[in-house]
Amino acid sequence: MAVRPGRVKIIASLGPSARDPGLVERMVQLGVSGFRINFAHGDPGFWRVLVQNVRGVEERLGRPLTLMGDLAGPSIRLGVLREPVRLQPGERAELVLAEEAPGGQEKVIPLPVPRFFEAVEEGDILVMNDGRVRLRVVETQPGRVVVEALTPAEITSRKAVVVSGKDIGLPALTKKDLEAARFAVENDFDYIALSYVRGAEDINTLREIIERQGGRQGVAAKIENRSAVENLRQIVEASDLVIVARGDLGMNYGLEEIPALQERIVEATRRAGKPVIVATQILESMIENPVPTRAEVTDIYVAVRQGVDALMLTGETAVGRYPVEAVRWLRRVARRAEETCQPPRYPPRGRRAAYAASLVETAERTGAKLILAYSIGGTLPPLIAASRPTTRVVIGARSKHAARRMAVLWGLEPVLAPAESYEEGLDLLEKMLCERGELSIGDLVVETYRVGEEHRMSVKQLLACPPGAGQP
Repeated sequence: MAVRPGRVKIIASLGPSARDPGLVERMVQLGVSGFRINFAHGDPGFWRVLVQNVRGVEERLGRPLTLMGDLAGPSIRLGVLREPVRLQPGERAELVLAEEAPGGQEKVIPLPVPRFFEAVEEGDILVMNDGRVRLRVVETQPGRVVVEALTPAEITSRKAVVVSGKDIGLPALTKKDLEAARFAVENDFDYIALSYVRGAEDINTLREIIERQGGRQGVAAKIENRSAVENLRQIVEASDLVIVARGDLGMNYGLEEIPALQERIVEATRRAGKPVIVATQILESMIENPVPTRAEVTDIYVAVRQGVDALMLTGETAVGRYPVEAVRWLRRVARRAEETCQPPRYPPRGRRAAYAASLVETAERTGAKLILAYSIGGTLPPLIAASRPTTRVVIGARSKHAARRMAVLWGLEPVLAPAESYEEGLDLLEKMLCERGELSIGDLVVETYRVGEEHRMSVKQLLACPPGAGQP
């Protein structure tokens, strides 16, 4: 039996381990509200299959699902290696300007980014594999760099490389990113995530590209480098959603700094009334093991207590051996955390945010069973979510697009309910909930609706189900 998603939503990444539609459906039944496709891997043919799987499951289960496309961004990535290169501390290897490793040479690693070889200097530290691999540059020549391992390393194809503490000046969007963004628009994704954001101008550039192609996707900013942290406030204001991308943060900062950075990013985003997601190594050990570590369980609890909208599984579901078990454990731990703590609330910013906060307070003070809202423009529901209500919130949405955008926001339960007016939409929503047995005569609900440019609310005891609704 399918479970209702918790207040903190779960997003699963799709990949070789999660490409079967049956497995996707199982994850949704366990509480997944959205899926991510990483455009750094695969091709349009592969991505299209994943999209079809998600939309097919959405149709079968009648539950709106968020679909996010993650652009690779201006990252430095290795080329193709025939075999992994293994190094012990003190051992050396060569990075060469090439797409593929040259044959017959050991410990030669291709890196097809000319700008890297122009910018790197002796003494620079190269970081890979979410901070677990560190190499020191000991010699540079045109198109060739010699490195010495500072940690044990197993280096494989297409791994991202960070030059610690240095921005080497790559463009915000690559040709591949532009092609992937076009694919996301054409296939009706809900959000496009931009990697290696440096400032608000990067967000605005992507938004303009989406609009020129006739798209309406939200832009998600991944905070993963020093420039993004330094320009955090302007990036948050310019974006629709923020992702704490802990993998690359851990390659640009010391690992001991990541908890404080996560707290800072989450708080800044929430104070601005924007949704925030924490990603990477949520249940990293479950890529290979069926049970998480105690440290991972504690990490999830901390994120829930901070008030994140969603937690995103990456390698655990994309390439891991136990994708379903990872979802089940994440749901179990997050639900338990929700039962034991209420995230902090921040003062609302602006008139509409203040209205949303008063709506939530009214529902909680009156002991209402539900907050019901019908959304046409889509501006109020995120503000309701930003207030972190303890009362259950059901949002009727006129379109699939609007319902999908809301599916990964804290505490919101979007329902597709096409109607021509707010009054008609609320009546339809009441009818649907009565038919499902989720609303009964005598229940107290707080409803919000719009008259002209003004939002209004009412505290209502249900005296009868709308005409046509079956009695629960």
